Amino acid sequence: MLVPPFVLDVPGTGLTVFSGCSKERPTVGGTRIKTRKRNIAAPLDPAAFADAVVQIYLDNAGDLELVAKSIESSDLNFLRYGDTLFEVVFIGGRTQPGNVKPDEGDRRPYSVIDCEPKSEVILPSVIYVQKILRRRPFLIKNLENVMQRFLQSLELFEDNERKKLAIFTALAFSQKLSGLPPETVLQPLLKDNLVGKGLVFSFKPISSRNIWLTIALMT
Repeated sequence: MLVPPFVLDVPGTGLTVFSGCSKERPTVGGTRIKTRKRNIAAPLDPAAFADAVVQIYLDNAGDLELVAKSIESSDLNFLRYGDTLFEVVFIGGRTQPGNVKPDEGDRRPYSVIDCEPKSEVILPSVIYVQKILRRRPFLIKNLENVMQRFLQSLELFEDNERKKLAIFTALAFSQKLSGLPPETVLQPLLKDNLVGKGLVFSFKPISSRNIWLTIALMT
């Protein structure tokens, strides 16, 4: 270690010793200890994020126009919690680990699976998501992740909920939702377990404006 410069008065001599240089002291074992700076990451807290988004919905009584404006002006960390945002959009809250059911915490009664299974009722949610993506285009990957996860877990949803997810998916493609890739989103429907259970056959392809869409036709 280095000894800082110092001034020393020698008693009884009237002499003053000046040290203008630094010398290195010996250290134990001949090693030097260095202190390195490091960045400390903030702890992940998706539950608090989900509750904050739910509160925005509740404060605006589910008015998606007002909700979109409130989200745009918020300082929430959408870059880190993008998946959680769309979990709230679809099911009204954060999902349980390894599941598609809502985890503990606040929920909103305005989610996609709480809507009536009608295109005209679900369309405002698609338009609302489009507004969010125009403001934050990086969230398209998070939307893709969540839709893929839900589609590959169709067996965990009720029949009526699967129909609502399929209607949202079809409308998302018909609205050309910020470049959402159908070949990627629909890939989970090719899983053997979904085909074997007959869940995939409840999705019927239809054509609209030369774009192949999927919509659930369930009774």
